Amino acid sequence: MELSYAFLDIPFSLPYHFARASLLATRLVRVELRDGDVRGRGEATLFESRFPDPKAATAEQVEQARVAIGQGAGREDLLALLPAGAARNAVDAGLWDLEAKRSGRRVWQAIGLPEPTPVEDMLTVSLADEAQFVQELKDSQGRRALKLKLGSAEDVERLELTRAHRPDAELVVDVNCGWTPERLVAMLPVLARHDVRMVEQPVRPEHEEALRGLPRQVPLIADESFYAEEDLPRIAELYDGVNIKLDKCGGLTAALRIVAQARQRDLRIMVGCFAATSLASAAAFQVAHYAEFRDIAGHLILTEDVQPSMPCVDGWLSPPTPELWG
Repeated sequence: MELSYAFLDIPFSLPYHFARASLLATRLVRVELRDGDVRGRGEATLFESRFPDPKAATAEQVEQARVAIGQGAGREDLLALLPAGAARNAVDAGLWDLEAKRSGRRVWQAIGLPEPTPVEDMLTVSLADEAQFVQELKDSQGRRALKLKLGSAEDVERLELTRAHRPDAELVVDVNCGWTPERLVAMLPVLARHDVRMVEQPVRPEHEEALRGLPRQVPLIADESFYAEEDLPRIAELYDGVNIKLDKCGGLTAALRIVAQARQRDLRIMVGCFAATSLASAAAFQVAHYAEFRDIAGHLILTEDVQPSMPCVDGWLSPPTPELWG
C-alpha cells in the first residue's frame, strides 16, 4: 500500500467574514492511497486545528498513518493512533474510498444507509459590510435554507434586513462565539420573533457554563465547543445539539460513532464543514442522512473544485458519484 499527500491553498470566491476572522483562502491536505491499481482519496482542511503549527502537525500525523497502514492498520486503528483532526479525517476518507473501490460496494452501502438522494443544504450569508450582505441576500433567491452569520453590533438590523428580503427563508444563525451570555439572553426573544430555527455557538467555550439551565426559545447547537466524541457528556448538559465536522472529529468513522452517541443523548444533529472541495464534501454527505441541519457544500464558495464535483441546484446537493469518492 502506498500513501502520498500534498497541501494546497484554494482562494474563496469572495472574502469570507464571520465573528472571529476574515479569510481569503482555505488550506487543504489531500491524501491518496494506492493498492495496486486501486486508488482511494481523502481531503481535509486545516482550519481551526488544535495544533500550534497545523501544517507540520498534519504532515507528522499523516506520516504516522503511512507507517501504521503499511503494517496493516485500518480505520478503527487510526482512532487510537491519531488525534482527532485534519490528518485523521483525510486518511480515514482515503481508506473508505479505497475499500469501496476494492469491493465494488459504495460507502453508503457499507454504512447501511438507503441509496442517497439530494439533500437540502444551507447557504451561508456572511458577516460582511451591509452592501455585500444585502447582495448576498438578493443572490439567495431560490435557496430555502439560509445560515446567517451574526456577532456584531448590527445583529438586530441584519435580522430585520434578512426578513425584509427573505421572509420565506428557513433561517438559522451562527454566532461563532460572538456574543456574551448577557447578549445571548437579550437576543433570544429577537431570534424567536424572526422565526430562527437554531443558533450555533452563541458564546465562547469559556463562557458556556452560563448556558446551564438557561431558558431558551431557540435551540443552541455547539460548534466551536465541540470537537470529538469525548466532548459529548459535557455538551449534552449545556446545549441542545452538536455540529459534527469531520475535520474536527477526525473523519467519517469517528463521526458515525458520534451520531450514535448523540442520538442516545437526545441531542439534535447538524453536519457542518469548513471550506474544501467536493472531495471533502463527499465524505460529509454520508452523515447528512442523520442530520436535521446540513451545511456541507463548502466547495461552492471556492474558486476551483475537483471534478466530477457535487452539483447543488436550488439548495439541493447531489450525492457524490463513484468517480469522485466512495
